[in-house]
Amino acid sequence: MDDLVLLELERQKVLRSLFRLKLTCFFVATAVAWLLYLAAQNAALSAGAFVACGAAMYYFFESIFTDSFTFKFKRKVVRSIVEDCGLTYYPGDYVESDYLYMIYDFDIDKYSGNDLIFGQIEGVRVKFSDVEALSIKEDIRGNETHRILFAGLLFVADFPKRLKGVTQICSGTDDFKDYGGKRARMDDAEFERLFRVYTTDQIEARYALTPSMMENLKLLKTRFHRPINIVLTGDKICIAIRTGRDNFEPDLRRPLVGKGANRFYKDEIGGFLRIVEELRLNRKIWLD
Repeated sequence: MDDLVLLELERQKVLRSLFRLKLTCFFVATAVAWLLYLAAQNAALSAGAFVACGAAMYYFFESIFTDSFTFKFKRKVVRSIVEDCGLTYYPGDYVESDYLYMIYDFDIDKYSGNDLIFGQIEGVRVKFSDVEALSIKEDIRGNETHRILFAGLLFVADFPKRLKGVTQICSGTDDFKDYGGKRARMDDAEFERLFRVYTTDQIEARYALTPSMMENLKLLKTRFHRPINIVLTGDKICIAIRTGRDNFEPDLRRPLVGKGANRFYKDEIGGFLRIVEELRLNRKIWLD
């Protein structure tokens, strides 16, 4: 039997297991809430216990049913899509934190990630992956508080010419790295509404941010509907897209066989690969 068919059968089995898990969590949470109500005669407390108990049980046991399927999905479906694009896929690896530090002024205590994709697209070297950066604070009692500084996609690619200065294209209100750059106003009202540009070289920034590139950055922002922050420096462009999710995980609601079954995943991965084309990184726009 085809590997994809076997994986689809496993997907259906996982869905059935998760449904049974939801029922179990519901009944256990109901019992806990009822016993608490009988003891305390407090409806609000019982309702809170119902929600907390049910949610905690579900999220604790969910990975037991999904981890094996996710492992196989990435090695079969995601790897196949990536290799069809002529790229390499390492599900357990990720883009180095140095590139995130080029964009943000974060004090990172824990850095992790997965789903590294790398190679060349139309002669442009590129790599990207999901990454997560955490700040960990400990109180006087030794209790740790984790705060997510960044969770999303980190994309790094060659830029057509080595830049002498640093240009930052920012959206959102994150803690951006301070390069001592000055605000650069672009002659595009919509671009100015979506992004703020800071640069250490005003002339170089305007050469890099051509009208065509600004137009494509606007399309990129519209397509992802998420904060996008970019640094152009040296011969690299670094893009951080704060998606807030793991971008290459399976959607258990979507079948893996049948007409157009994997179109969603191909479009998802293809959307990241199109960054090279959309930003025209494969075009030699510079004159020496």
